[in-house]
Amino acid sequence: MKKIILISAIFLLSAGCNIFQKAVPAGVVKTVNGGADWQFSNAVAGGKNATISGLDISKLAFSPQNRETVFAGSYNGGLYKSQDSAASWANILSKIAVYDFAISPADEKVIYAAGYFGNQGKVLKTSDGGGSWQEIYNDPTGQNAVRSLALNPANPNQITIGTSSGNIIRSDDSGISWRLVANFSDKVNEMSWQNGSLFVLLSTKGLFKSSSTPGSFDDLTANLSKPSYSNYAAPSETISAFSQFYADSLSANLMYLTASNGLYKTVDGGRTWQKMALPVKQDSNAAVSVAVSNASSNIVFTNIGSTIYKSTNGGGTWQTQSLATTGYVNYILIDPVLPQIAYAGIYAAQ
Repeated sequence: MKKIILISAIFLLSAGCNIFQKAVPAGVVKTVNGGADWQFSNAVAGGKNATISGLDISKLAFSPQNRETVFAGSYNGGLYKSQDSAASWANILSKIAVYDFAISPADEKVIYAAGYFGNQGKVLKTSDGGGSWQEIYNDPTGQNAVRSLALNPANPNQITIGTSSGNIIRSDDSGISWRLVANFSDKVNEMSWQNGSLFVLLSTKGLFKSSSTPGSFDDLTANLSKPSYSNYAAPSETISAFSQFYADSLSANLMYLTASNGLYKTVDGGRTWQKMALPVKQDSNAAVSVAVSNASSNIVFTNIGSTIYKSTNGGGTWQTQSLATTGYVNYILIDPVLPQIAYAGIYAAQ
């Protein structure tokens, strides 16, 4: 594979005060009672009446060391951090459109942010919790956003990124050098490491898993392009786009997948998929986010538009709660210790 050497530069996008206000409330909502109701949690620390209600949230994540520390990436306002369970927020990276970010499992001050700035895909790194940022990747082609980023938990110095053009690019030295691993010719929506394997979700081609052969991936959603009455849906149903996925950390065979026509589940590693029966209105079935509790794999959250669905029996039945926004839920995060606490990130869709 061709090796790409990048010269690191200091990227001075410091914490800023630019809060975008919109007619449609977005930002972050939180539940403390298992989803019975959700409240906006958008206050800015020390900002009097300032809020992050105008942010289009791309991702939410906890600090690996402290579940009260929550991070929120946004397409229109950079990266924010809360140290009080979303009661207040502070900006630690501004200007760049943050599509994805990852926090080192060894040190929460080491954060990588992937996104788009100045018509180029970029990856930035901070080693001091956001006080200063260093550019470690700058896409040479232009207009090719870095849409996903994954750290290998077995080796946090190994960073894998995915781009709009479908490139999978890896660094084994914390971003000093990079090499092309694969190209899928499709937008990379999401990546994560589970059970020693790298999972890659593409916008239209579905979910892939790294194989034992370097640079090779197995297609886990091939069956979804061949509808069958026996496994998940009527032949007339087709999937035009994929959104997010979940791969269980305890069972390599359990996965969930959201798509343009609903939520899917596999318990055999992708050999067969079952479409979950969500209580939705006809023609309103494009699922976006999916999250599963660390405490119990039976606790599942997903959404369609601004309605959040929760199951406590692995998708057998669902309870619903609609949010007071005309935007849609773009990300759900469940507390790793107390599953009755959860957060959701809103995209205003204007």
